[in-house]
Amino acid sequence: MFFLKQKYKNMKNEKRLDILFAMNTLDDLGIQRAIVWILNEWNEDRYGTVALSLHKKEGKLKDFLSPNVKVFEIDKIVKPIKHLGFFCRLFSYYFLLKKIRPQKIIAVNQGEGLALCLVKRFYRNFRLIISEHCHVSSNISGADAHKGWFGWYYRNFFSREYNKYADIVHTVSYEAADDLIKKHGIIPEKVRVIYNPVDFEVVRKKAEEKIDESWLKEGYNTVVAVSRLTSQKRLDILLKAWQLVKKTELGKNNENSYRLLICGDGPLRKELENLVYELGLKESVKFLGFQANPWKYIKRAKLFVNTSEWEGLSCSLIEAQALGIPIVASDCPSGNKEILMDGEAGLLFENKNIEDCAQKIMEAFDNYNRALEKAHVAGYYLSRFNLAKIIEEYSML
Repeated sequence: MFFLKQKYKNMKNEKRLDILFAMNTLDDLGIQRAIVWILNEWNEDRYGTVALSLHKKEGKLKDFLSPNVKVFEIDKIVKPIKHLGFFCRLFSYYFLLKKIRPQKIIAVNQGEGLALCLVKRFYRNFRLIISEHCHVSSNISGADAHKGWFGWYYRNFFSREYNKYADIVHTVSYEAADDLIKKHGIIPEKVRVIYNPVDFEVVRKKAEEKIDESWLKEGYNTVVAVSRLTSQKRLDILLKAWQLVKKTELGKNNENSYRLLICGDGPLRKELENLVYELGLKESVKFLGFQANPWKYIKRAKLFVNTSEWEGLSCSLIEAQALGIPIVASDCPSGNKEILMDGEAGLLFENKNIEDCAQKIMEAFDNYNRALEKAHVAGYYLSRFNLAKIIEEYSML
C-alpha cells in the first residue's frame, strides 16, 4: 500500500480534462478504428480537451493515431501482475483519474467499463459513459466470449453494474439497444445509439493506391471479404457457400474468372486454410493476411461479402458502401440490416445459412446491374456514418 501511495504522489498533476476515452489496445478492430478516427479529428476548441488511455500504446493502429492525441499508458502506473491485470488496472485508473480529473469518461471496452464501475465506488467525480460495440446476447454466448473469471463476472453482473454506476450506456445499433433493454434490463433512459463513424475521405483516398494483385484485374469476378479470422466472423460459411457457387453453371462456365480474396488474420487462419483444401478451392481462394489498407482491394472487387454470425455495427460494410461496391451480408444481430436498409442497399442472406449465402452471391452476379443499383442507393444513406456528425454526437453524451 505504501508503494501505491508513492506512485500516486509521484504522478504529475494535470490540468482538468474534459473527456477521457478509456480503451484497452490499438489492435485493428472496428471499435478501435472508429475511436482512432474520432480522436484524430476531434476539435478541442469546439468540444473540449480530450485524451486516450490505453493499457500500452501498441497495436496495428498505433501509426494511424495522430501524434497530437494525448495518451496515458495505465500499465506504466501500476505494472500488471500475471492473472491479476484487471485488478492492477483498477489502481491505475484510480490514480490516473485523481490526477487528471476528467469530467467525462467514455469506456470503449467491457473490461474498461467494468473496471471504471468499480473505481466509481471510491471516486465518483466523473460522468461515466460505457460503450457496448456489440450485440451483447450474441457476444456473451459466442465461442469468442470472455473466458475465465472476468467472463463469468461480465455475463452475470454487467447489467447491475451499468445500471448503478454508468450515467449512459452507448451502443452502435438500434437492434443492439433493444437487446440491452429487453433482454438485459438496462434502464431505457440510460441507453443511447450512436453509429460507428467512417472517415470517408481517408477511405476513398487510400482506395486509389496502387495494387499488385492479379485477381483484381480486368476479366475477373472477384469477391472480397475483410475480417478477423475468428469464430464470430464465420468465414467457414463463406468458403462453403463459395464451393456451391463454383459448382453452379455460373461458376463452371466462368471457372477461371471467379475468385475470392480474404483480407485479415486471426486464430482460425490455419483451420480455414485447411478447409479451403478440403473443399477443393485452392485455385480460387487466397488469404492475404492483415492489410493496413484493405480499401484498395475492396475498391477493385466486384462484390463484398460479410458472413458474420453477429456484429455490433460493421465498419467494413460501411467502408464498402463508401466505395460503391455491391454487398452481400448475413442478416445477423445486429447492424447489418440497419446498414443495408433492410435489403434496399444490399443483399441480405439468412444468418448461418450456407445455401442462401451462395444463392445471394449468385443473384448478385446474375443481375449485376441490380446489385450496382443497390450500391448506389447505399450512397444516399452514408451521411448516417459521417465522421463530423458522429464526433458531435459523442461530444453530447
